[in-house]
Amino acid sequence: MFDEKRHYRHEFKYVQPESRLLPAELRLSSFMSKDKHAGEKGFYSIRSLYFDDYSDSFLEDNIRGTDEREKWRIRIYDRNSGFISLERKMRKADLISKDSCSISEECFRSLLSGKASISGDNHPLLNVFILNVKTKGLHPVIIVEYERTPFIAKEGNTRVTFDRNIRSSSELDALLADRELMSRPVMEKGQNLLEVKFDAFLPDHIGHAIETGHMRRETFSKYYLTRKYAFSAASRYTVSGGLIQGGKYEHIFQHL
Repeated sequence: MFDEKRHYRHEFKYVQPESRLLPAELRLSSFMSKDKHAGEKGFYSIRSLYFDDYSDSFLEDNIRGTDEREKWRIRIYDRNSGFISLERKMRKADLISKDSCSISEECFRSLLSGKASISGDNHPLLNVFILNVKTKGLHPVIIVEYERTPFIAKEGNTRVTFDRNIRSSSELDALLADRELMSRPVMEKGQNLLEVKFDAFLPDHIGHAIETGHMRRETFSKYYLTRKYAFSAASRYTVSGGLIQGGKYEHIFQHL
C-alpha cells in the first residue's frame, strides 16, 4: 500500500478538555488564518459515511494498530448535498495521504443501491471504489458527524483543526438528509479533538502555541471510536435490496 511516489503528510492528534483547547485556539487565531470554507461562522459541519467489508477488515486494522491501513468514506459539508466527496485515506504510522473525487447525488444513490458500475467515464478513484465494493463487499457501516474549526498556514503547509461534538449515527441511508440525525456522542463530556497536519516540518511557533506541556499525542480514530460505541445499533439496522445490511459486530469488541 505504501507508495514512495505518493505525497504523504504528518498527522498528530490530541484529545483534550475544552479548557485547554480553547486557549490554544485563541493563540493560533492571532497568527493563523481560518480556512475559507469556514465562512462567517468560523467552523463547518462534517458528516461522513464510512465503509468496511463483511470481515470488518478496516476496523480490525485499527484495533490491531496495523502500521499500513486505509479507509473509505463518502462525505458532505454543512449538510450540502450539492457537493459529495468520495475519499480514500491511507496511513503509514504518523504519515497520511488522501485521494478524493466529487460524485453526483445520482452516483451516490447508485453506489448504495449496488447498481454502480465501472466505466471509462468515471473518475479513477470511483472505479477503484466500485471494484472494492464488488470484490471485497464494501458497504456502509457508520455515520460520523462533528463540527470543525480549521486554521491554515503556508509554512510547512500546516493545518490545525479543532473537532467538537463528535458523534455517531446508524441512520446509514440518511447521509444527505437536511436534518439532525439520531446520534450519540462518543467522547467524554468536555473532551474534544485537536488535529495537526503538516508536510516536512511543523513550524516552531505553531508547535509552541499548541503544546503547553499538558498535551500528549494520542492514537485516535473517529472511525474506530464511533464503531465501538455504535456497533450494537448498527448491527440491527438493515436496508434491504442494497449495500446497507446488518453486520456481526459484537465479537470485535468482546475484548475491549
